Amino acid sequence: MFQGILNRLYRMKIGTRTAISFFAVIMVVLAFTTGSILLLQYGKNIDLKIASSFGPVVNSIKDYQYLIEETGRLSSDLSLQPNPTKRLRITKILDRVYSRQKLTLISLCQEPGLADIKKRVISVDRRFENVMVAEREILALLDTSIAYKDPIKMQQVNRLKQKIESEIAKERITLSETSLQAISVFNKLNAQKFASYRTLSYLLVVMIIVIIILAGLSIYITNVTIIKPIKELSSILDEVGAGKIVSFQSHIARSDEIGEMINSAQKVVQGFKTKEQVANAIGKGDYDIKVPMLSRRDRLGKALSEMRDNLKRSKIKEEENIKSLEAYTNRLEKKNRELDQFAYITSHDLKSPLRGINNLTEWIEEDLGEKLSEESKKYFGLLRGRVHRMEALINSILKYSRAGKTKENQDRVNSKEVVYSVLEKTEVPRNLSILVDDLLPVVTANRRDLMEVFNVFISNAINHNTSDEPVVNITYKYAGTKTEFCIADNGPGISIEFHEKIFTIFQTLERRDDVENIGAGLAIGKKIIEDYGGKVWLESKLGEGTRFYFDWPN
Repeated sequence: MFQGILNRLYRMKIGTRTAISFFAVIMVVLAFTTGSILLLQYGKNIDLKIASSFGPVVNSIKDYQYLIEETGRLSSDLSLQPNPTKRLRITKILDRVYSRQKLTLISLCQEPGLADIKKRVISVDRRFENVMVAEREILALLDTSIAYKDPIKMQQVNRLKQKIESEIAKERITLSETSLQAISVFNKLNAQKFASYRTLSYLLVVMIIVIIILAGLSIYITNVTIIKPIKELSSILDEVGAGKIVSFQSHIARSDEIGEMINSAQKVVQGFKTKEQVANAIGKGDYDIKVPMLSRRDRLGKALSEMRDNLKRSKIKEEENIKSLEAYTNRLEKKNRELDQFAYITSHDLKSPLRGINNLTEWIEEDLGEKLSEESKKYFGLLRGRVHRMEALINSILKYSRAGKTKENQDRVNSKEVVYSVLEKTEVPRNLSILVDDLLPVVTANRRDLMEVFNVFISNAINHNTSDEPVVNITYKYAGTKTEFCIADNGPGISIEFHEKIFTIFQTLERRDDVENIGAGLAIGKKIIEDYGGKVWLESKLGEGTRFYFDWPN
C-alpha cells in the first residue's frame, strides 16, 4: 500500500507535491489557530465580565451591607445621647447615600448569572424601607435634647430601636448569603475561564504535535522522492566528472522533474561512453580515427574532432621543432666551444708577441747600456708597462669569458671563511681597518666563484681608499629568499653618474697611468652574481664613502 502511494507521488510533479504539502500544513495551522482564537476570545469575555460586573458586585454588596449596618449603629447611638454629627450622617444616608448605593448594586446585577442576587437585593431593600421609616421616627422623636428626658418618647425610641436591630440582623444574614452566592458565581466564572485556557493549551500542544508529524512525513517523502534520488544521481555524475564512465538505469517510472533529470543524465552518460573509445584512441596517437557525431549540435564530438586535428598538427610541428632545436643546440654548443677555443688561442697567441717585445726591450737596454739616455730609458720603461697592461687585459678577457662557468659545482660554503681566505691573499695596508661580521652565513655556491666575488669588492675597497684612517666593513642581512652582502668603505666615494659605468668591462674612473687598474674586476664580479640569479648595486656620493651591495640566493 505504501509503495503504491509512493508510485502515485512519483507520477506527480514536484511542484504539485509541494503545493499539496504546503496546503495541508496551512489548513491544519489555520484550523488550530481559529480554535485557539475562539478559546482565547471566550476567556477574554469571561475576564471582561468578571472585571466589569461580577468582581465589583461582591465589593458593592459588602458596601451595601456596611451602609445598612452603619444606619443601625447610628440609630442606636442617637437613642442614647444627642450627637449632631451622627444625626447629620444618618440623615445623609437615608436621604441620598443609601439610594445611590442601592441603584449602583442593582445596575451591576444586570448579567443573567446575577439575577438571583438582584432579587435578593430588591427583597432586602423592601424590608429595609421599614427600617428607614423607624429610623426616621427616632430622628423625629429625638429632635431636641429635651426629648431625651421625656420617658414616654424614650420608651417609643427603645421599641423602635429593638425593631431596627432585629430587622438589620435579618438583613445582615441575607446579605452575607447574597455575598457568598456572588462569590460562588465569581468562582464558577473563573473556573470556566481557566478551563478555556487549559483547553487552549491542550489545543496548542496537539497543533504542535500534528505539525511535527506533518513535517516529519513531508521530510520523509521529500527524502525518499527527491533528496535520495538526487544524491544517487549526484554520486553517479561525480564519478562521470572524475573520468569514470558508468552506466545506470532507474527502476522507477517517474514523471516528475527528477525523472527528467535521470533520463537526461542517462543520455549524457551514454554519450560519454560513445566518445570514450574515440578519446582513448586519440590519446594513444591514432589521429586518423573518425569521430562519430550524435547530431549536428554535438559539441563534444566537434571538440574531439578539433582536438584530434590540433594534436595531429601539434605532433607534426613538435617533430619539426625538435629537429630544429637539436640542430640549434648543436650549433650553439659548437659556437661555445669555438668561442672558448678562440679566447684561449687568442690569449696564448697575443701573449707570445708581447713577451717577445718585453724581452727585446730588455735586451736592447742591456746591449746599449750606458749609451741610452735617461729619456730613452724612461720610454723603454713605459713600453714595458704597456706590454704588462696589455697582458693583463688579455688575462681579464679570458677570465671574464670563463666567469660563472663553474656554477654547476656548488656546495654549502661558509662565506666568513671565504672572506678571511681572500684577506690572507690580499696585501692590506697597516693603517687600514677591516671589520668582518662574525655571523656571516653559509650559502650555496661554487667556492671559487664566491671567492672571486669577495676578492673583487674587497680589493676595490682597499685599493681605492685614500682616507687617512681607511676602514672596510663587511656585513650581511637576510632579504626574503636571498642573502644581501655589503662591502662598505670610507673612501672618496663615487659620483652618481658613474654608478653604472664602473660595472662595464675596462671602464675606470682614474687614469691608468696614475693607478694601474684594468677595470675588469667589477664587471667580472657582476657577471658571476647575475649568473647565480642575484644582482649588484651601490650607494655612494663624493666624499661620503661607498657601499657595494650584492644579493645571493639562499
